[in-house]
Amino acid sequence: MPDQLVELYEQVAAQVAELDSTLKEILASAGGERARRARTQWDELVALVVRQKEVLDEIGLRTRELASLSAFLQTHYEREKARLARELHDELGGILTPAKMDLSWLEAHLSGDTQYRERMSRLSALIDQGIDLKRRIIEDLRPSLLDHLGLAAAVQWFVDAKCGAAKLESCVTVSKLERLSPDLEIALYRIVQESVNNAVRHSKATRIEITVERTEAGVRLCIHDNGVGIADLERARNQSHGLVGMTHRMRAINGTLDISSRSGEGTSVEAFLPLAA
Repeated sequence: MPDQLVELYEQVAAQVAELDSTLKEILASAGGERARRARTQWDELVALVVRQKEVLDEIGLRTRELASLSAFLQTHYEREKARLARELHDELGGILTPAKMDLSWLEAHLSGDTQYRERMSRLSALIDQGIDLKRRIIEDLRPSLLDHLGLAAAVQWFVDAKCGAAKLESCVTVSKLERLSPDLEIALYRIVQESVNNAVRHSKATRIEITVERTEAGVRLCIHDNGVGIADLERARNQSHGLVGMTHRMRAINGTLDISSRSGEGTSVEAFLPLAA
């Protein structure tokens, strides 16, 4: 529920409460059937205002509970992905790497007809594909650069790889940025990932610009493309799981997300994470 709506309703409720005692005094001194009906209607109005305030309070409570649950699920989801990435690296890597080494030994020490060597060569290529697939899955689950070198390096690597594969121009600008907590870094990284993926898939853009800026108030993240834009942004906000997910992800870390777009003028996604200087 928008905070402005709650504030407006509280102002109305306060004004009704202020008028309540005054009108009751006036109506009490008046006689007749009309005064009695007026008192009854006024009491019903006051009761309605009180009930609506109770409903608003209940909605606010449930909204906060859902926000807390969303934050918990986001954190749990990312930690499970990190755990799965580690297991894939250790378990699957522990199978593929020795297999590749043994096959290389066989290729070096076994002499035989061409058919054997061709089969070993194909098997070697398949193992290489498996190793590459494992690496890509792990990086998608939890980018290793994010853990080892931080947000700036991970964003640069992802944008270069994604835009390079899609043959799009890209520009990444990152101001001096200290290391953040893992939960904050992965949340901001996912915003970049989702925004760039959307631009590559849907925007028909030729250029994507990403800015990560440390300000006195926090971290500002902006992703802009020069694509076709979003014709019905309000509908997209409500129906696109990706846009809704980004909004919830930023709320979970007490941040904000703003999306602006016009048909034919590209799309900008701006996230802000408040941090102490």
